[in-house]
Amino acid sequence: MNEMDEQLKRALRRSDPSEGFADRVLMLLAEQRKETLGRERSWKLWPRLRWATALAVLVLVVTGIAYRVRERRDEEREARAAKQQVMLALRITGSKLRIAKQKVKAVEGGEAKMENTL
Repeated sequence: MNEMDEQLKRALRRSDPSEGFADRVLMLLAEQRKETLGRERSWKLWPRLRWATALAVLVLVVTGIAYRVRERRDEEREARAAKQQVMLALRITGSKLRIAKQKVKAVEGGEAKMENTL
């Protein structure tokens, strides 16, 4: 145990620091201070960044909703126009069918008269 105590004493005895030790410590402190200031600045930037992100998301959502509303209005307008075209086509078809029916009746009526006269 005695030898171990001696090694421990030698390892822990007081010694003078190497040359430039104080300069190296001061440089490390200056670097740490710069890093701390940089982190503080970036930390102050975070709230602004969060607000900017929230605003961008809000703009995207509102734009998406406006686009969908406009798209739905366009679809409804096209559907109304198609309905009007179908209704017009049905009216035209109905009138043509009435004319055809009248002609058929006229032809049938004429044949019936001819048969009665024979």
